Amino acid sequence: MKLYSCLATAILCITGFSQVNAQTYLGFDYAPSIIVKSGVDTLEQAWAGGLNFVQMSDIDVDYDGDMDLFVFDRSGDQIALFLTVQENGQSVYKYRHNGYELFPADIRYRAALVDYNHDGKNDMLTYGIGGVKVYKNVGNATDGLQWQLVTNLIMTDYLGDHTNLYVSSSDIPAFIDVDGDTDMDVLTFHISGERMEYHQNQSMELYGVPDSLIFELKNECWGHFREDINNNGVALNNPTFPCGATSNIPDAQRPSAPLPEEEPDSLRLLPTRHSGSTILALDMNDNGVLDLILGDVSYPNLTMLINGGTEPNTNSAMVSQEINFPSNTTPATMQLFPASFYVDVNHDNVKDLIVGANARTISQNEKSVIYYENTGTNTLPTFIFRSKSFLQSEMIEHGLGSIPIIFDQNGDGKRDLLIANFFRYKETLNKESAFLVYRNTGTTTQPELSYYDNNFFNLTGQSLGLRSIPSFGDLDNDGDVDMVIGMENGNINRYTNTAGAGNPVAFGAQTALADNNGTAINVIAYAAPQLFDLNNDGLLDLVVGMKTGELAYYENTGTLTSPVFTLKNPTLGGVDIAPTIPDGYAVPHFFRENDTTHLFLGAYDGKLHYYDRIDGKLAPDSTFRTVSDAYLGIDVGLYSSFWVEDIDNDGLLNLFVGQDLGGLHLMEANPDNTWGLSENEAAPNNWLLVPNPATASVSLLSLNASEDKSQVTVYNLLGELITQLEISGTSQLDISAYRKGMYLVIISSENSREVLRLVKE
Repeated sequence: MKLYSCLATAILCITGFSQVNAQTYLGFDYAPSIIVKSGVDTLEQAWAGGLNFVQMSDIDVDYDGDMDLFVFDRSGDQIALFLTVQENGQSVYKYRHNGYELFPADIRYRAALVDYNHDGKNDMLTYGIGGVKVYKNVGNATDGLQWQLVTNLIMTDYLGDHTNLYVSSSDIPAFIDVDGDTDMDVLTFHISGERMEYHQNQSMELYGVPDSLIFELKNECWGHFREDINNNGVALNNPTFPCGATSNIPDAQRPSAPLPEEEPDSLRLLPTRHSGSTILALDMNDNGVLDLILGDVSYPNLTMLINGGTEPNTNSAMVSQEINFPSNTTPATMQLFPASFYVDVNHDNVKDLIVGANARTISQNEKSVIYYENTGTNTLPTFIFRSKSFLQSEMIEHGLGSIPIIFDQNGDGKRDLLIANFFRYKETLNKESAFLVYRNTGTTTQPELSYYDNNFFNLTGQSLGLRSIPSFGDLDNDGDVDMVIGMENGNINRYTNTAGAGNPVAFGAQTALADNNGTAINVIAYAAPQLFDLNNDGLLDLVVGMKTGELAYYENTGTLTSPVFTLKNPTLGGVDIAPTIPDGYAVPHFFRENDTTHLFLGAYDGKLHYYDRIDGKLAPDSTFRTVSDAYLGIDVGLYSSFWVEDIDNDGLLNLFVGQDLGGLHLMEANPDNTWGLSENEAAPNNWLLVPNPATASVSLLSLNASEDKSQVTVYNLLGELITQLEISGTSQLDISAYRKGMYLVIISSENSREVLRLVKE
């Protein structure tokens, strides 16, 4: 997942000291510090972001001798990385938040890590237009993981026609040694989808080493089976199959003949008949030849084909099949298009079976990673069902397109978490927008979120459409929060809370939210509302994000007890995050820090769009300033959304990041990430701020007589540089021009560095 590209290093998007109010930022660090529970279980990967439609491989990314888990998700072509670490003497996975940065940026549709050149390091095979692109792993323990592009397309000799080795973008081929000579061959379905091709790697034959990618079509009907183009039925050893006769001829005697006439060469470039297939090739019965586990685009089951051969060759036939594999345990079922992967995920050095969904947007997205433990061996596996939600069950994971909202659900003064989403899978082949609550069962300073409700106020069944988004605020001044929900059809519903202050929310019947003319507010499609006092007059206004990428501003021209929403600006701030494409899916989050309004805007493109200079710029002819269209390098693939709040009251803002994969990431502002800290850094309390809080000025008191010259840098909690100066010993800091709020004062010298918090009243 393309996540936080400038957060992985110590410099974090900072370019040096600047003048007061210069746009220099500290930013946010990934900080999964808040405990999340489901029942009595702590979610070990709570803030890892979720999974949808996965492909799994292993790779030693840090060259420490153990294999880490690489996860490619077809939903937005995202990458998640789980490092193998030791905890209490056991090997476990730990999510690495910026793992995507370690891999090539152009991975699309599929990704498999295979050591094709036998140098002990897994290489990358991914989609190239019409085939397979290859990156070689050229990293090491000193330089880290590095990649070198070997070829944009693997080529093959199609019986005299040298062209790309065709693999459909929807398919998952098998990259494996078929003939037992140690180099990597390729099994892939023909463009018709009926028969499997075997492309032999000529590296060993030509050079005696397995490090080349020179291929030749050796068998047009490998395995002698035919998959029906109308269903997922398989005919074994079918003598009427068009290429069955030539495929039985030994390789050395095969003629250089063209492909069958009913499959002209032009079809290689126009895959009109191919439906989609996934292939896992492995030796299930330790007889030296490869068997197959197949998934089909239109069906939920896996089919296993057993090879009747006795030694590696290119012509032995599949002699039996198991339609609902694995039948010895709970068979795999995935609606639709299952794909299987052979990788050790329980750290016992025996490869297990993982089954994922390969059909983006129409298959399961909350429980979509089936795990079968291999209780046998790598050469004679026995798969036993263990979980439908491997890794997902350890995460906040709620389908596709998560949207975080912080509010007090039970009136206890502690902030709770509500997660809306684009949709979650609903059997069979259906979708529903969901509303889930995690209650804060900790404290205001040490929050702990516990899974409480998977259908908040029964909203899921109210036919609100997909991507229904709530916002909360006290619209009638009775001390409790009311709710509005933006819907797929562009309308907004209002729900009045009748609970009273200090009580769990209790909403009445929905009513259409109308404007000052009594007309139902509508933004055509996918309304994303936020209740926020944008003009700072003490009344909650309404800002609505649109599918087309703009924001509409409705000023509250009513009273504290009776709001009236009047459209003042249909294109607020000149914001348009989809100027050239139809889909923007703008999700606004306005917030104030030190009396200044900021906007973090989520979008279809998965990035964090950041705007400031908002105050006083609400008229139709005014525009906000775009600070960044990809702030801090945050890019979660698709459907980003954000919430900013100091939920643990430690003076540092938290950032909740919603995303395509249905989970969340948690970040926190961190002033320490702009410099590498010395191991000999002085202990705290070398400096005091007096008075604190302060109104006009504050004394910087040095408690260390050895301190000579020091650098003083002041940031607000968003990480914006406010002041930078040099002092000698005890000095005064003028804060008369600061806005009210909290600031971070960093005092650094040759021998020490200290971060203090200052409150301006």
